Amino acid sequence: MAGAEAAAPQIDPRRNAMALRGFLCQNVAIGSAFGSFGVVVLTLQERYAVGRGMASLGIALAVLMMGIGSPLSGRLIGRIGLRWTMMAGIALSGLGNLALAFAPNYGVVLLAYAVPIGLGLAMFGPFPASILAARWFQPKPGPAIGFVNMPVLIALVPMAVGPLVHGYGLTGLYCALAALHLLLLPIAWGIVDAPAGEAQSAAPAAATAGGARVLSRPLFWFVATGSGVLHATGIVVASHVVALGIEAGLHGSTAAMLLSIMGSASIIGAFGAGLLCARIGAPATLALIAATTALGWLVLMVSHVFVIMAVFVALLGAGGAGVFPAINVLVGERFGLAAAVRTVGLLGMMMLPFNFGLPPLAGVLHDRTGGYGAVALVIALACGAVMLMFLVMARLGRQTTLQKG
Repeated sequence: MAGAEAAAPQIDPRRNAMALRGFLCQNVAIGSAFGSFGVVVLTLQERYAVGRGMASLGIALAVLMMGIGSPLSGRLIGRIGLRWTMMAGIALSGLGNLALAFAPNYGVVLLAYAVPIGLGLAMFGPFPASILAARWFQPKPGPAIGFVNMPVLIALVPMAVGPLVHGYGLTGLYCALAALHLLLLPIAWGIVDAPAGEAQSAAPAAATAGGARVLSRPLFWFVATGSGVLHATGIVVASHVVALGIEAGLHGSTAAMLLSIMGSASIIGAFGAGLLCARIGAPATLALIAATTALGWLVLMVSHVFVIMAVFVALLGAGGAGVFPAINVLVGERFGLAAAVRTVGLLGMMMLPFNFGLPPLAGVLHDRTGGYGAVALVIALACGAVMLMFLVMARLGRQTTLQKG
């Protein structure tokens, strides 16, 4: 009896603090960049006398550089560790916001969003925060990864942006966001890469070796395709849901409520996906997200009743937010924790064609067919195929686990 107690694994009391640090870093990263941009895009357009398309380009560049920077972030984590990588990302993003505060022209605005903010997002946003949670919450990291990815500030920041811009202008807003990054630095200083007793020193070498073989594995390309479709579908929903609601006959303000409902549901979805991963496994969770997404689009194609649309938009928002946590758990399960950093970084880059291709293609298809019916049907079919793929992966179970190291 005493021997059994002695053999029981000891839980490091610091792990909840690490999850909280990851949660705060992810929220400052995503909340500052994405939570503020939608509110200030018209102000940017007026201040710099640019068109709507050009005004919207800043956040697109940040997303692009976030994806391109993910492999770089993975290499930095392997070389200098999570703490220093995340602190460097916070400093970069904070400097980017200072550049936005005093930008003399729109070229500087675009450069600030692309380089310091975009790369900063890759270095202290969802990707490294998820790696931190995965290292501290083995063998079932799903709930912790879901927790650190809950986008709470996405919902809160827009409420503060309006009064700040009204009272202090864009300069005051971006200075406030830079100050928020500064306050985050001492919190990130407390990050410890892994619990005591973990083979932390061996992780960089193993991650590099595993990453060198990742691209030759068919499983990687299956995961990249499935996650790319699901993640891009979430972007399509966020980009088109208001227009879809208006075309369904809703008033403009009522249609805008659909976007708020979607954002609120995403907070629950990220954590819920983590819980589901712990209970039914990551492949089954992703299959469920794909099935829900397909069903949601099919319902939106035929229903013009606000309450019904709101329910399924909420499901779409929750599912979209659950993709990234579930993918992180899946990579850890199938590629091993040591190779997860490199693998998730590569996945971020491989998803870029989906993220940048599918949303505008949805717009083109809408224009060619005169409505969202064809868009909904194509997305439903694609998500149905992804659902089957992840169901097969779930059925194979541990038989598909890659050999480690």
